[in-house]
Amino acid sequence: MKFEIKNIVLVLCSLSLVLTSCEVIPESERLIPVQTGIQRHVLLEFTGFRCVNCPAAAETAANLKHLYGDSLIVIALHPASNPFTQGAYDYTCPEADSIYQLLGGLPTTPFPTGSIDMRLFDDSYFISPADWATKLTTNHKFVIINHQSLDTSYWLVEDSVLGVQAMPDGTVNTAYYHRHVLRAISNQPFASIPDKCNPAHCTVVTIYSDQTKQIIDAYETSWTTFSTAP
Repeated sequence: MKFEIKNIVLVLCSLSLVLTSCEVIPESERLIPVQTGIQRHVLLEFTGFRCVNCPAAAETAANLKHLYGDSLIVIALHPASNPFTQGAYDYTCPEADSIYQLLGGLPTTPFPTGSIDMRLFDDSYFISPADWATKLTTNHKFVIINHQSLDTSYWLVEDSVLGVQAMPDGTVNTAYYHRHVLRAISNQPFASIPDKCNPAHCTVVTIYSDQTKQIIDAYETSWTTFSTAP
């Protein structure tokens, strides 16, 4: 929500025991923020089809999405370097593995896990699903964001990818819908999407990050809207 402060007389008052003086701030010196509101957060859900506990984590992510609505974006990453993603069924992409390794992910990193805004919590980027809600609650704040000062990247996400998933009861679900699967990342707006992706299920998440790669804000739009934008 962009806005400018207009026709509002801002005053500086010096107070001790009583009001002593006030000064009107010239209009040219008043603060004009670029954007203000509740910061949109990104939950990176690291998952794999061989991970029997990952469906429960996906449900946790879905519940948080329902709670926070548009102010929370969930993206599922299937990093190829983790054994939980390896096998006959491939939901990986190189960019997912790059992000995973950038955050310190190893073949021995236990799944399910996640990262909120690619931010450090207690000296780790990875957070147990049991702690996702708490971390979001303590970091969901009213902020002012200048997007022009941030790096921009575009993340292609496909929802409802029909596939296979190991389940907690030891069975294998061959008709499991993988949610919000990361398909690609680009520093430029996408001109097209991979043939394997269903355009009707694709969105583009515009990520705004600082020089440390921490995500400051994000915006998600459908592929149809994104691809037809002027």
